Amino acid sequence: MKIFYYCLEYPTPMYLWQRANIIGDLRRAGHEVIHFNPATYGSMDAANEAAAAALRSTHGIDLLMTCDDSDTVYPETVREVAKLGIPSLMIAWDNLELPYKQKAIAPLFDAVWLTSDETRYLFERWGCRNVIFAPYACSPYTYGPVETVPVRSVGFIGSPYGSRTNKLNHLTSGGVDVDVYANVLFDKGYTSSSATGRKEFSPRDIMVKASRYMRFPIGRKVFAATIINKLSPAARLDTGSEHFHAHRSVSHEEMCRLYSAHTLSLNITELRDTYVLSQPIPKLHLRTFEIPMCGGLQLTSRNPEIEQYFEDGREIVLYDSREEMIDKARWYLDPARDTEVARMKAAARTRAEREHTWMARLNPIFASLGLNH
Repeated sequence: MKIFYYCLEYPTPMYLWQRANIIGDLRRAGHEVIHFNPATYGSMDAANEAAAAALRSTHGIDLLMTCDDSDTVYPETVREVAKLGIPSLMIAWDNLELPYKQKAIAPLFDAVWLTSDETRYLFERWGCRNVIFAPYACSPYTYGPVETVPVRSVGFIGSPYGSRTNKLNHLTSGGVDVDVYANVLFDKGYTSSSATGRKEFSPRDIMVKASRYMRFPIGRKVFAATIINKLSPAARLDTGSEHFHAHRSVSHEEMCRLYSAHTLSLNITELRDTYVLSQPIPKLHLRTFEIPMCGGLQLTSRNPEIEQYFEDGREIVLYDSREEMIDKARWYLDPARDTEVARMKAAARTRAEREHTWMARLNPIFASLGLNH
């Protein structure tokens, strides 16, 4: 197929991951992908005009894909695609947290891919015709196991913000060694909070979050959790703990090596600050599939969705409470478990490679659009 992928890209990991993952795997599967990046134009008006012109003049386009919102890809552009008879797919990576950002364009697409099923009702209420739920995935080519020296600790690659700090503190206070890889830990004066142990309030930040979250039930829980966590002394990251080890951010290659090396890799599956709520809101991200694809063993909280993708005690380590998280971390970090850990890491990679690739997600979506993949 010839796929026109309208995808905003800036030179940062937050944007570039799609080039090495979804775009790369589509091309490996034999598809031609035209990556249209609106950031290369002087304005979004100019980008949309150029996209419409390219769609009209390029012969044989089989599908328009985009993961952008209505500030980036205009309704008029999507309508132009419909006039040309080209099927269209909108991907909503953040539909659990930010469903409204694509409200204006979602009903214009022939298919909408949601990575969380909880807000499906909103998209259907807005008139979306073909709403498909499928989680994130991972490239078996870009991510893979690396033979390396084992690291006997819990590793976390990413910025320790929000209630992530709470979870890291719980592990270190329980005597579990944790290695965190984030440049922010080395910023001058970094403590992750004010001197009082409470997160500082920014009126502007609170107003932005209120406008973003107060329109739907899950958003209201996210907003409440943000306020609660900002008032909690437990939200201050204890970087002085003897069990806390800070490291600089790492490259993609080093990330794969570390996922392979660490006995356990921490995966945060609570949405934003909702870890502090009695009933956190689960949200799976890329790490859920990147860790096992690298031959790593993830430690994460139990929820019904993740149990569909990996088997607890065989391919993943799940816990139901803070105490169980600490107990299981200690259990698997024991050298007596090394053989078991190696077996689980291999099983996790096999499961990820068999079921959780980008093409495993995309091929059923293509079929729903009547496309020969």
